[in-house]
Amino acid sequence: MIFSAPLGPGHIARQQLCRAGEHLVWAMYRQTFYYAVDGLDQLGAPGRSLFTRGVSAMGRGVGDLALTVLGGGGDTGDDKAPAADHLVFGPSPRSSAASALSRFEPGKRVERLWALTSERLVVAERAAAAPAETSKSFLGKAIGFGREVGKILADTRKKYGEHVEGEPVTAPAFEVVLEFPRAQIAAAEPGRVTFTDGSGVEFLLDSPAPADDDVVVRELTEFWLRPGEHLVLGLPPIVGYVGGVVGGTLHVPWTPAGPMPALELDKLRWPLPAPPSPPDWIDDPTLGYWVEAPAASCAAVQLADHFAFSRGNARLAVSDQRVAVVYPTHLFEAKPSSVFTTFAEIPRGAVRSMENAYAGQSLPARPVVRLTFADGSSLALRRP
Repeated sequence: MIFSAPLGPGHIARQQLCRAGEHLVWAMYRQTFYYAVDGLDQLGAPGRSLFTRGVSAMGRGVGDLALTVLGGGGDTGDDKAPAADHLVFGPSPRSSAASALSRFEPGKRVERLWALTSERLVVAERAAAAPAETSKSFLGKAIGFGREVGKILADTRKKYGEHVEGEPVTAPAFEVVLEFPRAQIAAAEPGRVTFTDGSGVEFLLDSPAPADDDVVVRELTEFWLRPGEHLVLGLPPIVGYVGGVVGGTLHVPWTPAGPMPALELDKLRWPLPAPPSPPDWIDDPTLGYWVEAPAASCAAVQLADHFAFSRGNARLAVSDQRVAVVYPTHLFEAKPSSVFTTFAEIPRGAVRSMENAYAGQSLPARPVVRLTFADGSSLALRRP
């Protein structure tokens, strides 16, 4: 887990942008755009865009061209120009998309939050911080400065970007700067929104498929599998809290309900999860797992207990015969007699399904592994 990562766009869009009764479809952070509009160059000046020829027919192919020309990937590219992560296209400078986005500066990095809801396409920007107080006297400022320095020196908590050990992840405030009603949208999908006049915005998304960790696979195959057993899935340790709904009650973070191994772990020095938003748990950089179960005795909770307890030391292992939590044995023994120690071993027949899926409404999509058990419980684990 990367605790310094910002809270994901889906979480913020649902909490700050959606109105009562409005449903979030997807949300994403975007920074840099260029024009692919007839009559404009890529920076919006009158002229012929490098990308307009055949844009309507090319569809998403315009994205590849933009990344080459504007991302420093081609002979004609400016290596200093930031790469595009979205494009404004259209038949003329007066088209809906070009006209609306003309208030923004192309080719400049500005973090914006784009969200498609059941009613609107919304664009928001991070709200500016309140200006510092300037009315204090020189002596007052000096004293205040000394106090602040003292606080900083005395504060030994770990910092993770904007997040701090022991404090909940905070959501920065975003303000709506532009919106398009649903009636103006002819078609919408994760990578492209087209308005009724043929203009629109193309989002250049990169969603690589998660790959198996060769080291983990090799270690589990050599040191964990029994004779005749075949590895189906092995994940590296995932550092993060467990959240979920157990017995109808929301728990963020989840605290182990069953007995845990006799294992002394270092003091926990993580930030705390943000105020819960269950549909968007994957957007919280402190959450690595999500469990849902009708009771604490369910199979998914048995696994979740260990992940909540182990602080990133345990991992999931799945074979064609069993599902288990696997710890490094050296955590228990000074001179380990084996490489791995297994807990919460569940027969594979108790697993109704195991799937690679996606969680939340943020884009690019966030991959997870989801195990569903015959007792009605499920556990999702963030893919590294």
